[in-house]
Amino acid sequence: MLATTAPVVKHSTFSTPEQASCAQAIDRSLTTFWTLVERLRSAADQRQPIHHVEETIFRDLLAMGLDLLCAFLALSGDGDAGPELTVPGDGPDDPPQVLPRLDEPRGRPYLSIFGATEIERIGYGHDRLDVAPLDARLHLPRRQYSYLLQQWLGVFVVDDAHAEAIKKLQTILGLDIAVKASEDLNREQGSDVEPFQNHLVTPAATEEGPILVVTADCKGVPLVRKALPPEETTDTPLPELANPRRGTGEKANKKKMAAVGAVYTIEPFVRTPDEVIDEVMREKAAKRRPKPAHKRVRAELLVGKVALFLWLADEVVRRNPTATKPLIFLSDGERALHDRQGEYLPENVICVLDLFHVLERLWKVAWCFFEESTQKREAHLWVEKELRMLLEGKVGSVVGGLRQMMTKRDLKGKRRKTVREVAGYFERNRARMKYDAYLAAGYPIGSGVAEGACRHLVKDRLERAGMRWHPDGAQAMLNLRATYLNEEWDSFWAYHVEQEDGRLYRKLGETG
Repeated sequence: MLATTAPVVKHSTFSTPEQASCAQAIDRSLTTFWTLVERLRSAADQRQPIHHVEETIFRDLLAMGLDLLCAFLALSGDGDAGPELTVPGDGPDDPPQVLPRLDEPRGRPYLSIFGATEIERIGYGHDRLDVAPLDARLHLPRRQYSYLLQQWLGVFVVDDAHAEAIKKLQTILGLDIAVKASEDLNREQGSDVEPFQNHLVTPAATEEGPILVVTADCKGVPLVRKALPPEETTDTPLPELANPRRGTGEKANKKKMAAVGAVYTIEPFVRTPDEVIDEVMREKAAKRRPKPAHKRVRAELLVGKVALFLWLADEVVRRNPTATKPLIFLSDGERALHDRQGEYLPENVICVLDLFHVLERLWKVAWCFFEESTQKREAHLWVEKELRMLLEGKVGSVVGGLRQMMTKRDLKGKRRKTVREVAGYFERNRARMKYDAYLAAGYPIGSGVAEGACRHLVKDRLERAGMRWHPDGAQAMLNLRATYLNEEWDSFWAYHVEQEDGRLYRKLGETG
């Protein structure tokens, strides 16, 4: 039953101004609480909708949280360490610095999840604030935004545009954050992702599968115009047009390719060609399909394929130190990816041409032989027949059949070019298309994990309508998004806060 009157809270005699300030903040919080109790009674009498009451409770809890946070700050003092503060020099051979206490306390804004407040503290320095001991004691962030608020905002930002993420957080907490501030925070946080990933603990052997899989692919990231390489110039430049038209084959958005990779282990999955066809052609997912273990994804835009393959090579060593597990490299037929694979991955790697890229090309050829509007069934049956032959290891027969059909049907122009390109693609990649042997050994033959990584890591966030990226901002987003998708978000944030704390307060920490 709800109380009708607020109980009296008695405070002990205030011995310091800090204690008095703390008591005042607690009193404000208690007043809010008991006012809320009365509002609940009134809401019940008036039969208000529960969602209205729910919001009332939440908003008052935020107000109470801010008052209690202010009470904590009051109890924390102002960080006065005496008339002078001695801190280590900038270098190991530099003498300690003696900083005098500044005449007046200095304030700094702090935006918590409950709202904004001002933190007054004693500072030390020569005519300007060089050190504030309370900042180190409270582990305050570099900017005004609390680490918890940054972490929550980050969860929204890795999945949505900065403006939209801020709007969503504002709906919940009622806080206003500038888009530029969110972008800057993103860059700062992203710089800690790579060292964090490089120090992750290797998964326990008992939690790993007997097959190690490495995948690589590329995905374009649209960049702002000034970040693109300069276009060719002529002695007579073209006049600027208000609404310029694109040339033939020119894309609306120019992109830089990000190299995307994934590493995971998995149990063998022995299948027949018919079972694979049921999965990919009739979309009958196999219930017994094993799930990847400890899947990790990563994307490299600034340095590209070399940086990605250095990471992949390190993961291979960490997760297969005895080199006893079969190592599968799944990718499309891009020569640059296989060149890097040859440079950075072990010699005994089993290279598999991603079946989804193969299927995509079979459909391209099918529409050269059949009409899309009237012969869909015939095209479907033809693709299924060719796919079955490939899965049975008959790559040569498929290549010869494509060229024979092209000649018999007397294809011309673009259709003839498409068939020749696909036939050449299969011919060049025959060594990576031993699907009959792969299926018998239970190896994966489709890089659904890598394709998903491209879509979720890159496309779903960085290729939305109208988006253009600065390269460093895009890489920071890719880093943070990979951490989130790898389910490492919480552990990364603990690492990031620890690193920031060291960068900001190392000197004060050495003073004790």
